[in-house]
Formats: sequence, structure tokens, C-alpha cells
Amino acid sequence: MDDRLQIISSENGLALPLSLMFLMILSIVGSTAAMLTTTDLKIGANYKSSERAMYAAEAGIEEARARMKMAATGFINDAHPSQTQWSAFIGTEVKASRKGYSSSNAMHSRTTSLQTALDYSVRISHQTDASGNLLYYGDSDGNGSNERNTTSGRNIYLISSTGNFAAAVRTIEAETSRIPPINTPAALYVEAFTTIQGNTNVFGTDSCGVSDLPGIVTTEPPGSVSIHGSSAVISGADGTLPNVSYSAPDLDVQALADSFKGFADHTYTVNSETHTGTTTPGPGDGWGTPWPGMTLQDPSSCSESNVVYYDTGGTDIRLTGGVTGCGILLVEGDLEIHGGFSWYGIVITTGSVVYTGGGDKNITGTLIAGGSADGDIIGGNSNIIYCSSAVTDQTEGRALKLLSWKEDM
Repeated sequence: MDDRLQIISSENGLALPLSLMFLMILSIVGSTAAMLTTTDLKIGANYKSSERAMYAAEAGIEEARARMKMAATGFINDAHPSQTQWSAFIGTEVKASRKGYSSSNAMHSRTTSLQTALDYSVRISHQTDASGNLLYYGDSDGNGSNERNTTSGRNIYLISSTGNFAAAVRTIEAETSRIPPINTPAALYVEAFTTIQGNTNVFGTDSCGVSDLPGIVTTEPPGSVSIHGSSAVISGADGTLPNVSYSAPDLDVQALADSFKGFADHTYTVNSETHTGTTTPGPGDGWGTPWPGMTLQDPSSCSESNVVYYDTGGTDIRLTGGVTGCGILLVEGDLEIHGGFSWYGIVITTGSVVYTGGGDKNITGTLIAGGSADGDIIGGNSNIIYCSSAVTDQTEGRALKLLSWKEDM
């Protein structure tokens, strides 16, 4: 009996320390779990605050881009485009001052944000190269492609936006530029042998300004533009008739198309189709209606601007039956223009252009073709009337192009 009591007593004496050790382990595990949970919650909260600060910084970039668009609400004007010291700021005076704003600096301007939901401050300045020269975005070599350069185009702006949320701060830097007008060689530009006949008028004299151009410019040698009949009139800058400039430098029409199709308001994928003025999807979606001039040989006008993009997959699109539009008509492939066509702005096709069928056809602006152009080979009145404002109108009202983006660490 005594032996059994001694064994039980011994077991009880061992159980107590084990229980205490187990409770201590549970306490440590619980404390560690609580600490880890608290840490995770703090990390999660900090991450969310950091992300919201980033979103605020991005919103600052977008407000700056939108407000520098011509005729935008709260338009921010670059009053000193040739001065490297110019800067514009968005935000309170205190926060703008942290980004370099000085109310006594004549080259500085400040405005408050158009919204109150997000906390950010923005500085807009001219981008320069390593030597301090102003940088521009434009077609400096006349090949149809825009590039950074120090001579011509639109100012490149460096936009720095700092977003805040709780204790988090994030800063983004973006390079942007207004979209330069297309470097237009002539009223009609072609890169292949071309036939003009019938009642066709191609006027390179600027009907909306003083920037006269040749009637036709081609990369092909003399004789590559064939003009048939006494009714065709090709006039332009130097007054000669017919006004055709041969062996011109090559315009990269595909690169030109690539640079604008990302801005398309209307995009269509077709395979050798015919669209009329009421086809939807297509011209019936409403591309704008130009106001005609007094005669078919006078320029039309329009206050709208659309970028219409056709991807033909290497085939063609035929537009007929009262198709109208204002802006940029961009076709990858061949384009056939039939009767009753009116366009204010720019028509670009990477392939050929054929004017065919009866009815009146008017392009006020410019026509650029990577292939040949046949002018009114059957009948009707075909008119291509160069108008400088019809060209520049198509890029002036668009938001600034984003050239680069990075987070400022």
C-alpha cells in the first residue's frame, strides 16, 4: 500500500511541472500569434496607405495631362514655352512650395486642384537634355515619325506628382507632350505610280491660312503621276500647273498610322467590306458631318474631331453612299472612296486610294497614301483641298501623350 501511494505521489509531483510548462508554451504561442497578427495588420494598413498614396499621385499626373489640353476646364497655360525656368503647380501653396513653388517667381504659376477627394501636389516643368537644352517631341526629319529632339515639335513636359494618404507618401514622374500636328507634305502624298483623271481638283494652296504646299508630292520619279483630261487641276505652292513634286523623301506611312491608331475613337476590323453612310458598326456610328463650302472646290469646316481606324488585315475597305466624318480617317490596307464622300481633316491609308463612281467627293485637309491614288477614274467630282487648320485641329484638342513614367524613389 505504501509503495502504491509513493508511486501516485511521484506521478502527481511530475504532472504539475509539466502542466506549468505546457501553460507557458501556450502563453508564448498566444503572445507570438497576437504579435504576428498585430504586425500583419500594421503591414496591411501601411500597404493600403502606400497604395492609396500611389493612386493619388497617379491622379495628379492625369489632372495635369487633362488640364494642359487645349480648351480644357481649368486650362493650364504654358506662357513661356521657350524658357527652361517655367513651372506650373497644382495644389495648396504650402504643398506646392515643397515642390519648389515661389510666389515671387514670375516663371511660376499655381492653381488648386479641381477635386478634393485625393491629396496630391503637382509640378509641371519643361524637360531638358543633359546640356540644359529644351526637349521637343515632333517630326524633326520629316519622315512621319515623332521623336525627341532639340529643334522642333511640341514641348516635352516633366510632371512630378506627390500623393499623400495617412503617413504614406509616393511620388511619380512622367514625361508628356501635346501631340504634334502631322507633318503634311502636300494636299496629296503618294508613294506609287498615280493616275489623275476626270473632274479632279487637288489644291495645295492653303485655303485656311498661309502655309501653301504642293498639290501632289510623290516619292516616285518624274512621269509617275499621269494626268488625263483637261478638267483635272493640280495647283499648289509655286504656281506651276500641274503642281507636282517628284522624287520626294519617303514618309513612313506605317509609322504614322501606328502613332495614331492608339487614339482611335472608333475601331473596326474588316476583310474587304463595303460600308455606307448608315452602316453600323461603321460610318453610321457618327463620325461628324462637315459643313460644305460654297462650292465643291471650297473648303468645308467642322468643330468635331474623331480618330477612325480600319484594320483591313491587308485587304481593303470601300466607303460609299454618303459617308462623312471629321478628324483622322486611318486605314491599314487599301481604301476605295465612292460617291457622296465628305471628310474634314486627314485621311491616311497604308495602301492605295481609289476615287471611283459618281457623286461628289471632298477632302478638306490632306490625303496621305502609302500606295497609289487614282483620281475619279469613272466620274463625279473629286476634290482634295489642303487646309492647315483642318490638319492641326485634329491633334490640338487631345490629352497629352504619355512618353515615359517612373516612380521617384
